Amino acid sequence: MTLREAMKQTPHLQGAWKPGLAALRTRDKPHVKAVNTRQLTGSADIDKALKKAQPNAHRWDYGIGYRHTNRDGECIYWVELHTASDEEVNVVLDKLRWLKEWLAGEGQRLNEFERDFIWVSSGATSFTLTSPQQKKFAQMGLQHRGRLLHIPSARS
Repeated sequence: MTLREAMKQTPHLQGAWKPGLAALRTRDKPHVKAVNTRQLTGSADIDKALKKAQPNAHRWDYGIGYRHTNRDGECIYWVELHTASDEEVNVVLDKLRWLKEWLAGEGQRLNEFERDFIWVSSGATSFTLTSPQQKKFAQMGLQHRGRLLHIPSARS
């Protein structure tokens, strides 16, 4: 099953899948770069697609599909673009908890893909990549990439 097919079969995501990075809001596109854009399989604005069904939830922003040269299947990058300050750490971690619960339930078809959970700073960052917050992120499987998610051709 492709990522696009899995999105179509996921409640409330029908029509959310867009080619390349087309699902990303204009202000967010500069924060995501792929080495080879032809390997991007598509993207979905999860926050927008699930807003009506879960208006009060701490929804995650995007799912971005990529076919790495050293993998047979697609990988999905779950990307949250959010201010990176000490005050916002718990907000992003709440969003990650929501995403994991959603993937275990309604989003279970998407839970079968190789994946990374990524936080990209949408503005100024008030902690460093070696700060104590990084331990919290690592415990939950969250990677903070600074202001830019750089998707490589091959996956390590």
